[in-house]
Parts: sequence; C-alpha cells; structure tokens
Amino acid sequence: MQILAVLPRVKSPIVHRGGEVRPSRQLEEPLRRLHATLQLANVHVEGRQGAPRSILFISADSGDGKSTVAAGLALVQREAGQRVAVVEADFRRPVLSRLLGVDGARGLADVLAGTLPADAAMREVERSRPALGKDSMGLSAGAVATVLETAEVGSLSLLAGGTGVANPPALLARPAMAELLQSLTEEFDHVLIDAPPPLVVSDVLPLLRVVDGIVIVARARHTRATSAERLAQLLTRTSSAPVLGVVANSMSRSDLKQAGLSSDYGKRRLRLLG
Repeated sequence: MQILAVLPRVKSPIVHRGGEVRPSRQLEEPLRRLHATLQLANVHVEGRQGAPRSILFISADSGDGKSTVAAGLALVQREAGQRVAVVEADFRRPVLSRLLGVDGARGLADVLAGTLPADAAMREVERSRPALGKDSMGLSAGAVATVLETAEVGSLSLLAGGTGVANPPALLARPAMAELLQSLTEEFDHVLIDAPPPLVVSDVLPLLRVVDGIVIVARARHTRATSAERLAQLLTRTSSAPVLGVVANSMSRSDLKQAGLSSDYGKRRLRLLG
C-alpha cells in the first residue's frame, strides 16, 4: 500500500498561531506534500476521471490521529487557495470543533435528521486578516484592500458531528448522507470526511461506497499489525471507493530509519507498527 505522507511526531499537531488555527510548523510541509500527492491521484467516479474530491479518513485503531490529519490537511488546502469542507461523521468521539475552534453544538446529525439545513449547520473556520495601511510600495489602504479582495483566498468550513445520536450507522446510511456529500463536492474543491475506525464500530461502513477515495491513517508504535491486516481484509471484502494510500503518523527519527523512510516518502511500502 502506497505511503502518501510521513508526519513527524509533534506535541500539538494543531495550534493557534498568528491569530488563527494552523498546523504545527513541523507538519506544514508534510501536509503540503500529502495535498500534492492526493491531487495527482486518478480516480473514476460517476463518469468523472481525475483527482478525488471527497476523501474518507479512517484508521485501524482508535487514537491513530485521523482527525488531526484531516484537520491539518484542510488547513493547508485553505492556505493553497482551495475551498474546503470538513465533515465530522464521528458522532461518538467528536473533536474537530475543538481542534478548529468553532461551535459544534449542532451539525451533521441535525442535517441528516432534517431539522437543520446544511448551509445553516456549516461553520466557517475564521482566519486572521492583515491590518491595512500604507505598505512599502506606497499603496494606500484602499489599494491594498482591492488587491486582497481580488486575490484567490481559500476557505474552510466544518460540519461538526453533533451529539445525542442513538443509532449512528442507520443515520449515516440514509440517502440524505450520500446526497449531502454529492452537494458538497459540487460546492467545494475538497470534502474531507472524518469517521470512526470501522473495526471498532460499524458507523463508517455506509460511507465506503459514497466517497471518491479512502485514506488510512496509521500511527507509529500504536497501530497494531493485526488491526492493520484486518482493516485491509475488510476493505478488500467490502464494496468501497479506492484506497488512495496510507499516512504514516507520529513518526520519530528512529521510526523513519527503521521503516526505511528516511529519504524516500512516496515510493516505499509501509513497514511499520509492531
């Protein structure tokens, strides 16, 4: 299975810096590499050939860091001028509203239940705006504002999971979920879906067939080899979107050397996690 990116171990993957939420500095370049690699992927979905627009993030075990990887990728995609939507399909352990600093009281559960329209449930992740004044080129504040307004600026919106869901698998299996994802892929450049581990709960199974691609997040010295094998078997037996590859998360220098990934991130096979 192809390794899409290798992320180093950091204390806080998502931080507040410069007045806004950002990935740790150590993760920025690996996440940009992940974004570029995904853009080069080629999938065939409903008559369309090209890069995947809706991507499901899953892991073999709990605690592998799939939520922080999805959040970090969304932030660097916004930085690249893309319109990004993150959908939290994990009702049992929702963390994205805290990571991205938005209100997560209502969200996907309310949309699928029909009590709240999607546009009202989406929450934009705010970013800092530079103070305007005369710059070194002699432009007035108004001229600078015009330049900023015409430049391509990305956006990031979160559809949080919500709480109090009695039957998550049944809720995610509703036709409204597939329709929602289709609508979001038409409105946004990228739709990233964070879902619970399919070996732990069955919630994610209805989503495997309604996305463009799947990314597996594995954490060094945490993901068990037996769990990784079982997840691979499950995806082989289940009708699902193509698995785009693996993100090797929380790798130390010794992990990189042991796995043979110290100099070549994209062409080696995953040999981790004992």
